[in-house]
Amino acid sequence: MTNRIETVSVIIPNWNGEHLLRLCLDSLRKQTFQDFIVYIVDNGSIDQSIHLLEDEYPEVVVLRHCENLGFSAAINTGIENSRGVYIAALNNDTEAHPAWLETIVTAMDTRTDAGFCASQLMDFKSRDKIDSLGDGYYPFGVSFKIGSGRLNNVHEITEVQSACAAASVYRREMLEKIGLFDTDFFAYMEDIDLGLRAQMAGYSCIFVPGAIVYHMGSASSGGKASAFSVRLTTRNTYRVILKNVPAVLIPVYLVCTFGAQMVALLMSLIVGKPRSLRDHRAAFFSGLFAALKEAGDSIRKRRALATLRSETASQFIATTIRSIRLNRSL
Repeated sequence: MTNRIETVSVIIPNWNGEHLLRLCLDSLRKQTFQDFIVYIVDNGSIDQSIHLLEDEYPEVVVLRHCENLGFSAAINTGIENSRGVYIAALNNDTEAHPAWLETIVTAMDTRTDAGFCASQLMDFKSRDKIDSLGDGYYPFGVSFKIGSGRLNNVHEITEVQSACAAASVYRREMLEKIGLFDTDFFAYMEDIDLGLRAQMAGYSCIFVPGAIVYHMGSASSGGKASAFSVRLTTRNTYRVILKNVPAVLIPVYLVCTFGAQMVALLMSLIVGKPRSLRDHRAAFFSGLFAALKEAGDSIRKRRALATLRSETASQFIATTIRSIRLNRSL
């Protein structure tokens, strides 16, 4: 372990990502800003990921789990074993533009009111198309990628509700106050959970134009919805609501979320879409029952966060509306 304190700690979770790592790490070697250290947190890979890192990337700090503990646990391990002022969460299925970190650091140094930021995530194959300019959160309990599939016409730093953890940057001092990623999520929606928790504590999130990262999307998991992803997303949807939504709005969000899910389930029975529900209805109900079973735990976590709450329901609604309007304007 190095004794140097870096400005940015770039943390990359990895699970059998040998086929992805070269492109990702080579793009980091080309960064115009060089005061960073890369931490690869390996979740029990059985491919040649570790050998590749040891043989070709000696500058990378490798942290190993014996099994797949999920995205949240991997990011947390990297945070706990690094010392950077800024924490950059980065997926292994990405290619960073050479100016990515320089643009991010300049923006965060200037906008001291921002606790975290979203990169300009672009589609890996159609590079003029947006993957995400940040995340918003709909009243029916799901997050959405701002601008997904459209051309980018946002050229100024803009406040958004949250950041996609495929390429997001957090102030360490903020994480020390609000806590790290919730490992009970395992994967899916852990970034919106952290983002809403940060907003709850009074931190803003900014989208940083020009901080470009090209993103393949779900490359490690095969790119298609699985029973695993359907179950966890369904369960985690309710975890986010019970933990983070202002109390007065919880009934509205629960009713809207359950209603939207029932409509989607009915459509999957009638017309076969959405495909994820058509193919994995059992996983959906498993996630629903898990959310109900674990509701008490989610509420206990909410109570533990009570001291953080400085955001009012009206502020929460205003931030939500701002991200929805930004998404519609693109």
